[in-house]
Amino acid sequence: MVKHPAKYTEVLLPVFEKILRKYGCEKVLDCFAGTGKIHKLPFTTTGLELEEEWANQSENTIIGDATKMPFADKCFCAVCTSPTYGNRMADSHNAKDGSSRNTYTHKLGRQLAETNTGKMQWGAKYREMHEKAWSECFRVVKSGGILILNFKNHIRKGIEVDVFGWHVQELIKNGFVLRSVEQIEVNGNGFGQNGSARVPFEYVATFEKNI
Repeated sequence: MVKHPAKYTEVLLPVFEKILRKYGCEKVLDCFAGTGKIHKLPFTTTGLELEEEWANQSENTIIGDATKMPFADKCFCAVCTSPTYGNRMADSHNAKDGSSRNTYTHKLGRQLAETNTGKMQWGAKYREMHEKAWSECFRVVKSGGILILNFKNHIRKGIEVDVFGWHVQELIKNGFVLRSVEQIEVNGNGFGQNGSARVPFEYVATFEKNI
């Protein structure tokens, strides 16, 4: 089984469940599904994942691109997802020096698909791809539905990069309304140049499509 470097932290799943129940959601999409941990939630879940090796680890995940979703308009009650962070996990290398690496390329054992944001550092291309994905999310979520965004900022050159803030503004620009933000304490993975300077929490933000 091919491992994934960025699965949902277990403490997040009860948080997702509580929010989804609050809004009465039953049909849930994770458009960046990875190995399909979203399917642990007690709802009707669908995963969308670009890489075959990860998608095939769950019968409820299909191979597909978040920027061009194969779903009808307004067909999900909720999107619950964690986009890539634009950090050093996007590094591409052969990792033949015996050191510990925790990147998408290293775990998959090959180069990622061209449109996989897991290979993109924070920058213009990363933002362009997620702009398309968030537009698609707005399209497939029904009126009154929600989007749950799980995200963690990263440290670059000793400074926290507020990628989460950019995602929030982009989702608002697409028509979602921010309803709440929680900070959930988590452990960092400890790898890389900033292994001792991880941001100690992840955000869980809830947005509503009220049109």
